[in-house]
Amino acid sequence: MNMSMSPEELNFITSLGVRFVINIVFVYILICGIYAKEHRIREYSFSFIISNILIFLVTSMLASVKVKTGFAFGLFAILSILRYRTEQIQIREMTFLFGSIIMGVINSLATDELSLIAVVLADVLLVCSMFICERAFMGNADTVVLLYDNTKLLGKGMKKELHEDIKKRFGYDVVKVALIKMNFLTDSAEVKLVYKRT
Repeated sequence: MNMSMSPEELNFITSLGVRFVINIVFVYILICGIYAKEHRIREYSFSFIISNILIFLVTSMLASVKVKTGFAFGLFAILSILRYRTEQIQIREMTFLFGSIIMGVINSLATDELSLIAVVLADVLLVCSMFICERAFMGNADTVVLLYDNTKLLGKGMKKELHEDIKKRFGYDVVKVALIKMNFLTDSAEVKLVYKRT
């Protein structure tokens, strides 16, 4: 068995290694520097980074055998959505998920026609855009869904008492409480809480 590599194969492996390092650096900045720094959700952070790596590697392999990249992106976008279809994933988490998917696809596309400089520039623009939008639109606020059992405080005119009770029981500095669903059998409610991050 001939184990020697042709110059084309050596170039592909070198290019793959360089693109992989660039991909890891930028997805780490995106997820660990922007997302997890404020949200501290390790399960999602792990899933976002691993999804990015899987998409990068498989898309790179498919591109090397002349499979259309659009097919690869569509395949993994569908698989990623299916992965989270049973989760009550928030819109912000879905945004970071797609950011990591797109970054993996972008970084797998560096070829003779699309230089590494262009790919790095796209990575920088993606990370900067998400960072700026995160700060501009979300500020220091975040959301969480809670199961709340003191339903009498959900009535009209009880806003102050409701906020104080939630802060006392859960520790959140409440900005807004929105009722999602009432369960009259258990006398509880599912509420969406907007709170200030400390």
